Amino acid sequence: MRRRTRLFCRLLKLPILFGGIFKLATKLAETSTYGNFRHGAVLVKGGAIQSLGFNNEKYCSRGAKYRPEEKGHATYHAEIRAILGVPYHITRNSVIYVARVNKIGENRISKPCSMCQSVLAAQGIRKAIYSIDESNYGIMKIDTEV
Repeated sequence: MRRRTRLFCRLLKLPILFGGIFKLATKLAETSTYGNFRHGAVLVKGGAIQSLGFNNEKYCSRGAKYRPEEKGHATYHAEIRAILGVPYHITRNSVIYVARVNKIGENRISKPCSMCQSVLAAQGIRKAIYSIDESNYGIMKIDTEV
C-alpha cells in the first residue's frame, strides 16, 4: 500500500538548546564529498541522538524504490544514511535534523527531497528540522497516515 505524505513547512528560529544538534549535523555535512550538496543528518528520539549520516554519490537501493527513474539513480542522502539499520521502534515518532553546507562551510537550505520524505514517512519519522541559512531553520511535519 502506498503512503501519502502531507507536508507542512514553516520558518522556525530554534532555541539555543537545539544548536548543538545542528552543529553536529553541520560537521557531518562538512565530511561529505558530494560537491555542492553536502548534507549531514542527526536522528533524535527522546532527546537522545540515535544515529548519524552524511550523503555521498554511491547508489542506494533503499531510496531507489521511492525515486522516479527520470530523476536519475538514487544516491545515499544524509537522511537515508542516518536511518539505515535503525530499528523501526526507534525511528517511529523520532525527529531528524538535516544541515547543508556550501564550499566555505555556511549553512544552506537542506529541506528533504521527495524521495527522503517518502523514506522518512515509511520509517515513521514525524518531523524533519532543516537548515535554511546561518540563522534560520525550517520544520516539516510528516504525516504517515495512509
